Amino acid sequence: MQTVYWGSTSVVVVAPHLKGYLTPLGGDVIPLAGVVEKLVNIDSDAPPAVSPDASIIDRGIYDGVVANVPDYGGQWSENYTNPIIVVQASASDPETVTRRIAAETARIDSILTDLQVDARVPTNARATSLALPPAPVAVESTGVASRALIAMVALGLLGVVIIPFAADRLAAAYRSARRQALVDDDHVPGSNSAGGSPTPRNAAMASTPRRAAAPSP
Repeated sequence: MQTVYWGSTSVVVVAPHLKGYLTPLGGDVIPLAGVVEKLVNIDSDAPPAVSPDASIIDRGIYDGVVANVPDYGGQWSENYTNPIIVVQASASDPETVTRRIAAETARIDSILTDLQVDARVPTNARATSLALPPAPVAVESTGVASRALIAMVALGLLGVVIIPFAADRLAAAYRSARRQALVDDDHVPGSNSAGGSPTPRNAAMASTPRRAAAPSP
């Protein structure tokens, strides 16, 4: 029921202008976006998303920021199709959301520049970043009271029905197992319990006449 705001922007790594034309979007720029993402998230412990389209709220992060290159490869493979780093932020107020997105976007641009400066890439050959939209809007995401009430009532009724039924079934199974164990004990050969049938060895001993003890001298 807590009101949460979140927003998103896509930071596109733009290829440099070379030889009078723009290099095709993608190619070597996609791995560059991946390197930037790894450096941005080097200290991050955000849970991974099960879908590239999952929002920061879907990931259970209600107060934080995440940045990821969307992976459209599914469960068994990886497939990064665009040099885009999606930045998302969440907070209890919209101002904090937009401020966090702006700070993360600036951080990405700084890391991208530092990588190319360290590699001594000429200024006219450097890739740049472009945020789309440049000023994201924070939207409200809150729970619905009626849905929460319906879910609570449904779970309560389910518990009222299932728990007694399961307990009764367990008790009946226990009683049945005890009765079977007692029956098995009564039919075990050689049982010495009261009323039990004598064992073959005991029956033979009972039918054999005993010798009288010899008189002492």
